[in-house]
Amino acid sequence: MKSFNHFFISIFTAALFFACGANDPSIEKEDALRSEVFAIHDEVMPRMSEIVALKGKLEALNPDSTKAAEIAAAISLLGKAEDGMMEWMVQFKQPAKLRESKKHEEIMAYLAAEKQRITQVRDDMNNSIKAAEQLLASFPKAE
Repeated sequence: MKSFNHFFISIFTAALFFACGANDPSIEKEDALRSEVFAIHDEVMPRMSEIVALKGKLEALNPDSTKAAEIAAAISLLGKAEDGMMEWMVQFKQPAKLRESKKHEEIMAYLAAEKQRITQVRDDMNNSIKAAEQLLASFPKAE
């Protein structure tokens, strides 16, 4: 009898779980858009170490160089790109948390805006890395 009660409770719990939105199309749409947002994040997050390395290489260049302003600008762009990623990660709110106070349409609008924000972060990171690499390539290699 005891195992029958456990079985009944398990079935009831599973039914309640599914009835409360596990297969809710709204939640599935939100989760799909969240996945798109994080695919962009996951694409460029590993490049944070490149930004740190490039900043270090640029900072090690001769500051008396005729390219001092270019070096400073490249370091600044790398720093802004790095800060953009860090700020985005801190500010991003998961859909599950938003469901406590927002409607589906509001969550979808939020995620669409976050997709635009992380796309801009990606572009800033890629562009600043490319510019820094081009600048470094313009310096003679130390032998």
